[in-house]
Amino acid sequence: FTPRYVTPFVTPEREAVKVRNEVRVARLQFRQGKSDVDPRYKDNRAELETVTGSINVVKTNPDLTITGIYITGYASPEGSVAFNQKLSESRANALAEYARKDTHMDASLWHVAGMGEDWEGLRREVEKHPQLLDIDKVLRLIDECEGDKDACEKRIRESVSPDVYTRLLNEMYGPLRRNEYKIEYSVRSFNLEEAKKQIKTRPDLLSVEEIYTVAESYGKGTADYEEALRIAAATYPKNAAAVVNAACLKMEGRDVQGAIAMLEASEVKEDGRVLNALGVAYAKQKQYDRAKAVLEQAVQAGSREARTNLEQVAGVVADL
Repeated sequence: FTPRYVTPFVTPEREAVKVRNEVRVARLQFRQGKSDVDPRYKDNRAELETVTGSINVVKTNPDLTITGIYITGYASPEGSVAFNQKLSESRANALAEYARKDTHMDASLWHVAGMGEDWEGLRREVEKHPQLLDIDKVLRLIDECEGDKDACEKRIRESVSPDVYTRLLNEMYGPLRRNEYKIEYSVRSFNLEEAKKQIKTRPDLLSVEEIYTVAESYGKGTADYEEALRIAAATYPKNAAAVVNAACLKMEGRDVQGAIAMLEASEVKEDGRVLNALGVAYAKQKQYDRAKAVLEQAVQAGSREARTNLEQVAGVVADL
């Protein structure tokens, strides 16, 4: 029995409006309990220049139009929840006001929020210190924290040794005090010649459709065509069409293991088209049980091709 697996080329959906964003972290230094921005305090001037500079880079790019700037403030758990909520809000507002004046961006574009104490972030910070004494106890106390966060912080403080709590304060609470800022912008469309240049420098400003237009201009089977498809998958790991087509390209080049690695690591591996391609890749490596299981998932996810591929796998297995 000679199987004829079906892995059709997936046409990417058209991106009517290309919206992109950049998310970064600003770690300004504030005097204890204060929220006014002082450029002369510690390393604040360099940090502020980074924030306003990143906004100005987008602002001055003629291909981009800023549609929103979002600043979100976070606090660490020491002190009361109410105080930390207000502190995170006031510090986020202070940064927004400073950056708005420096960049001269319209006030309507700014969106500011304070999130208060960052307990999810605290868990991530503690996990970065595996040698911390009583780390399992600290993580359990964080996981068990529900409702009254003030009581949770007190429980941690009283449940660990002074040395451990001092390490929490000095090494793990500090990184939680931050402002995250997101610059959201739209990107104009590019013609073919512009896209050919853009793909070499900022492929993230192209849509998958535009990248494929560049690929097709070189002709299927050429090195430039294949490189464009690889760029699309690397740039847009959440785009099923880009991932599936690049994986199929690997399979055509007999790099089945490379295709499996790409599909298994995909950020859209629940998509029926991704599952179908992964099932075929398993089948090509003669991992028929895995192929059958994944193809059945693909059928459940709506892939019609997966039904055909299941029949092909069944034919191979019956012939063994």
